[in-house]
Amino acid sequence: MQVFLSSDHRGFILKSKLTSDLAKTQLASGNQISIVDLGPNAYNQDDDFNDAAISVVKAIKENTRPGDEEPFGILICGSAIGVSIQANRFRGIRAAVITDIETAVPSREHDNANIICISADRLARAKDPLESEAEYENILAIIEAFLNTPFSGKECYERRIKRLDEETI
Repeated sequence: MQVFLSSDHRGFILKSKLTSDLAKTQLASGNQISIVDLGPNAYNQDDDFNDAAISVVKAIKENTRPGDEEPFGILICGSAIGVSIQANRFRGIRAAVITDIETAVPSREHDNANIICISADRLARAKDPLESEAEYENILAIIEAFLNTPFSGKECYERRIKRLDEETI
């Protein structure tokens, strides 16, 4: 499974750690995750979350082919909200701000989300290294739940998803 990963400066440390750890992860299907780190490659406190979101969206769109396994994206910024808003401006993209496994699963089953948006600030709120490590393991579990959950394909969800790209003002 191909997964494109990017962040802004607030998500840079988390992205760097996830890049190596997710590459070692095997999914429930037995498939390995192929991580493509789209940067940034160095910390830049003046970067914009928009660039991270646009790079992941472009990679997903360029690598989506009928009949092939759909690629996914992981976006990280301070709140996860900015990258989600930017990514969702593009047709065919369904970026979801995910905070726990309980939101990860339906975002895939019902909404066929193809980008998971993670808040880097969750780690920053940890008061000690052990708490931070537990929160990091929780983020890994959330991402794995997202990537392991298939879209249900139910007609009502298909119809609603189709409308996302049809309804414009």
